[in-house]
Amino acid sequence: MSTRTSITVGTADLRQALSAVRVHATADKDLAEYHRIRLVFGPENVVVTATDRFTAGLAIVSQWDSDADTDLVVELLPDDVAKILGIFKAGGKELGETPEYMVRFEIDEQHVTLTDCSGMIDGRALRVPRLATQDALDAVPGLIYRTHAGQQALLVDMTVSGDSLARFKVAAAAYGSSVAIEARGEGRALLIRCGEAFLGVMSPRRLTEDDVQRAGEWAEAWGRRLPEIASVTTESGGE
Repeated sequence: MSTRTSITVGTADLRQALSAVRVHATADKDLAEYHRIRLVFGPENVVVTATDRFTAGLAIVSQWDSDADTDLVVELLPDDVAKILGIFKAGGKELGETPEYMVRFEIDEQHVTLTDCSGMIDGRALRVPRLATQDALDAVPGLIYRTHAGQQALLVDMTVSGDSLARFKVAAAAYGSSVAIEARGEGRALLIRCGEAFLGVMSPRRLTEDDVQRAGEWAEAWGRRLPEIASVTTESGGE
């Protein structure tokens, strides 16, 4: 007989974490070990992680009830996480009080069943496959921990892609908070903080000597253009 574990979380917390982290899972299905989102159900929190090897996200969700007697690892496909977000909508909650809307996870060896348990009678439910756990996401918490613990560094001689940077916009929207970007550690990885429940890491690309030279040339060109642009704008505004 298969065992089943039951864990209850607040819908709003779950939505924030899944929304913020899901975008960091790779869209490349050929990289199956990274085309997934991991949820680790611990004694107090659910830790949600994902990475595409260039950016990584980690968020925590408070548990309200659990019959788990040990940490439980669940990995889900990004499309299934999208289904969860499409079905389970959040209501408001007061800090320190039971959330208005809640979701119950029932987890067995093959499936994860989510049920809206907000009222006296259960609401909508969704059953999704539970993936066989891979090792690829094991490193994400340690990576974020090392980056967070690293000393602040100057953000020089590095660049990031617009696509990588844009992924953290999702965390800002999910948590209703601005993001703080810091260069950390000898490797100068970028630490992204958003609210009290989300941390991310972004790996920048080091600039070559040619990149630095071109950047200097562009800076000089802007230095020549901007005084005239600012002068014209000031004159136009004064008319």
